[in-house]
Amino acid sequence: MFSSNTPIKSWSNRRVWVVGASEGIGLALSKLLIEKGAQVIVSSRSDRKLTENFSGLAHIQAVDVTNLNNVISVVKVLTEKQLMPDAVFWLPALYDPGEILKQNPEDFSMRLQTNIVSAFHIFPIVARYWANNPQIGTPYHWCWFSSLAGYRGLPNACDYGSSRAAISHLAQSSHLELKPHGIDVSLVCPGFVDTRLTKKNTFKMPLVMSASKAAALTLGGLRNGRFETHFPKRMSWFFKFINLLPLSIYLKLMGSLR
Repeated sequence: MFSSNTPIKSWSNRRVWVVGASEGIGLALSKLLIEKGAQVIVSSRSDRKLTENFSGLAHIQAVDVTNLNNVISVVKVLTEKQLMPDAVFWLPALYDPGEILKQNPEDFSMRLQTNIVSAFHIFPIVARYWANNPQIGTPYHWCWFSSLAGYRGLPNACDYGSSRAAISHLAQSSHLELKPHGIDVSLVCPGFVDTRLTKKNTFKMPLVMSASKAAALTLGGLRNGRFETHFPKRMSWFFKFINLLPLSIYLKLMGSLR
């Protein structure tokens, strides 16, 4: 299979920053990376949750990704302590299912600040640092987390789906731009994972998997050098198929299922 990125065969001695590590996939991924010998920096808004899970195991660095001044301060701390990572996993996301007519602009704005605007707080700073401090041999790596919900418009998830589509677009654009600078960029698109967010869903979720399984599949994709890792395959290939349908047919099909 064609590899878009340099395969990551080992995490031993790599310095990895997991942003969104307090729960769900981020928590499971951080623990798995520690098991694999990585030097892990864990971040989220909740210092308490990070301390409960990672005291003595990882460098704990609370950060509010929606606050640009806080982000700049945290990056400065990591730089001064010589803890700037050579790989970053980006997982911050808020989700609250519901119809557009039953939501309000303030809630939409809050979620979008976390889900997409905050990405532009940290990413350019870290990417610029990497470009100005090239590594020999091993490319830097930024891994974005999106969702199958970002492939095409779905009802009751307009802000979440839109933000996931934006992350996927950002991943593609940044992959093309940063490759010549020795920076690999990849994308992970999970289906339903058993987390605090998906517990909000009132419908039956097919092929739900554990956060630990999602974390293992993520590292498996990076081990193969894939740009995009998507799972579970039975669901993700279906989403990819309907993404090929003409838009008029897709909208009629989805409308008939409501």
